[in-house]
Amino acid sequence: MAIYLRDQQISNIAIDEDAIREIVSIFTERYVELHAEVGPTPSPANQPLFHYIIRFDNKGYKVFSSDELLRYFHQANEVGRLIFTVESRQAFTTNRQFGSFVELRLDAKEPAACTLVSTSDTKDWAEASFSAVHEVISKYKTKNGFVRSPWTNLIIQLFGVVIMFLISLWAAFSLAPQIKVENPFVISFLFILLILSNIWTYLNPALLWALSRLFPNVDFVRSEKARLHWLIQTIVGSAVFALVVYILGSVSAFLLRIVGELVSVST
Repeated sequence: MAIYLRDQQISNIAIDEDAIREIVSIFTERYVELHAEVGPTPSPANQPLFHYIIRFDNKGYKVFSSDELLRYFHQANEVGRLIFTVESRQAFTTNRQFGSFVELRLDAKEPAACTLVSTSDTKDWAEASFSAVHEVISKYKTKNGFVRSPWTNLIIQLFGVVIMFLISLWAAFSLAPQIKVENPFVISFLFILLILSNIWTYLNPALLWALSRLFPNVDFVRSEKARLHWLIQTIVGSAVFALVVYILGSVSAFLLRIVGELVSVST
């Protein structure tokens, strides 16, 4: 590793063609400056490297022109990963133990793999490379972090537990008169709660996965496919809101009925 290092994990950004062109422009500038440090006519052994990697539809390509990168970007059904890299020949031959490089990794499926790294023995090059790329990608931040936060996981978990409890309570009230055993309400309630708890064990991860797909950490936006994505987000958001309102209304009516029954029994 070179003397100077800057790195940061990247989160909650949307990358479209304009963003790619801006990122490519910055990396081109960093390549030109790194090329100038080697000399006006570097030998092949000292020539810096500048390339991209795009992974889509379970296949990946290393490309060397922005036009080819954008062609793959638009033809893909689903873009999984984009990597922008400028590195010195020394960094390439030493597996980045020495030399200079700047790399931006964007992965739609692995948030931990989304990183920006810049390192060099020249402090100005390392700092300038990191700052220039970071400034560009900061323009494409999204609000998906609110949905992907741990608080969302907690709210979903609590909401699920409350719903499972209330459904079990309602079902136990309905089934208890039909069961001819001692303490039919308690037995019905515990049995139904146990069944629903096991269902929720599988349902909760599925809900979190669906949210992560609808509100990704890195969203690769293609204009020809963006409308469908936003339409799905709108439909899901509206459906969730309607479901919450319906459940709250049903729960309120159910609780009021129970309270009314208890009051009538006590009187």
